[in-house]
Amino acid sequence: MNHSTRYLALLALSLATSCQSKEDKAAAQIADALQTSAESPTEQAKADAWKAATTLPPALTASAVNVQPGVAQMLPEEGYLELISVTSQTPVAAILALPAGLRNAQRGYPKVGPGYRIPFEAVLRWKPMGFGKTKPGVGKLQLPTVRDSLRGFFISEIDRGGKVVPMRPAQPVKVQGVLYAYASPDEGKGTGLLTYPYRGLQISLPLAN
Repeated sequence: MNHSTRYLALLALSLATSCQSKEDKAAAQIADALQTSAESPTEQAKADAWKAATTLPPALTASAVNVQPGVAQMLPEEGYLELISVTSQTPVAAILALPAGLRNAQRGYPKVGPGYRIPFEAVLRWKPMGFGKTKPGVGKLQLPTVRDSLRGFFISEIDRGGKVVPMRPAQPVKVQGVLYAYASPDEGKGTGLLTYPYRGLQISLPLAN
């Protein structure tokens, strides 16, 4: 190899090494910036919130929670449907979409949280109101549907696109449904659940010891 060729080879190697060094330095700077951002209090708070929001709550037995107060919230406020009895099944742990009242309004925070779908079977009774002396013969009990499972139970002559059960005054009717409840933010103590706000108000369901 003559001197000219050797010089050109050394020059090319020097330029390649210089470019590689610059790329490595830029990559290191980006990594440092990302690490610094990740370690900031704001980013750490978001990371903690996401971890808590996407961690399934512990398993519960069917007898661990009394769902009756929650199921009562799924009935009309007017009081024409009476809850005679309710039997719950084993709660199913799930990550649920949070109602607006439980969401963190800050950007980047999760809109989901740990909770349970609690299947139940209830016995309801119709107490007609507002009919005067003329009592209705049969009413149409509208049930929550799979696509609109957050809807409660109510009587309406208008077809709402869901399952309908005929109901006579004072005659008990057995129905099935799912109660949605969230693990309450009690620092992991597991003292209770918060129901979905079926009437615009969440209530607490204490857990059995």
